[in-house]
Amino acid sequence: MKKLTATLLFILFLFPAFVFAKDFPVAEQFKKSFPKNNFESITPTAIKGVYEVYTGNQLYYYMPKDDVIIGGPLISKNGVNITHESLSKKMAQKIAKLPLDSALKIGKGKTAVVEFMDPNCYHCRLAYKFFSQRQDVTLYVFFFPLSKESGDKIKHVLCSKDVLKTYDDVMNGKLDNNAPLNICTDKKVDDTVKTHMQLASQIGVRGTPLFYIKGQTVDGFDQPAIEKLLKD
Repeated sequence: MKKLTATLLFILFLFPAFVFAKDFPVAEQFKKSFPKNNFESITPTAIKGVYEVYTGNQLYYYMPKDDVIIGGPLISKNGVNITHESLSKKMAQKIAKLPLDSALKIGKGKTAVVEFMDPNCYHCRLAYKFFSQRQDVTLYVFFFPLSKESGDKIKHVLCSKDVLKTYDDVMNGKLDNNAPLNICTDKKVDDTVKTHMQLASQIGVRGTPLFYIKGQTVDGFDQPAIEKLLKD
């Protein structure tokens, strides 16, 4: 799974505050101590004295007793990534509300699957082959390019007269090795790419592929997990 480089810091996200959690003493203390840190919610964790701060697309932690911010992740003694589980649930709630009209729609199956993908991502291509063999899924694809080359291929797809056929060509590697691309100057194409990137940012997408299936997110092409969700 391709990932963007991220560094966890003790002092994070110094942006103007615009959304605040419900008014309670810990949130008020946090706002006074870190007035430039925006957040959607502050909630207690299972660890006494440690609160989870959700920015809208990331998580970190706050200890009001010492008035400090702590970067995650939190790992339980049995190896469970508590931070990842919590963030996945929050991401799933946001993806459930996504407008799907700008997504690339593939298939006519009864089960809707939302995917954030990069056309040069190896595991995205494996996932494409997997879903291409299923008749029970309708795939809603949002593009999340992690390189200029990927962005060019996405525009080539969206500029095509036969988008689904061109997408198939790209995902099967027919446009690799510096093949010529048709990158148009269509405002609708630019707006679609921009919309997809904005939605990915709002949700907190960090890498590809990311799937949303039946209320749950799946990081990467975890075929057993995907098959289980499709079967349940």
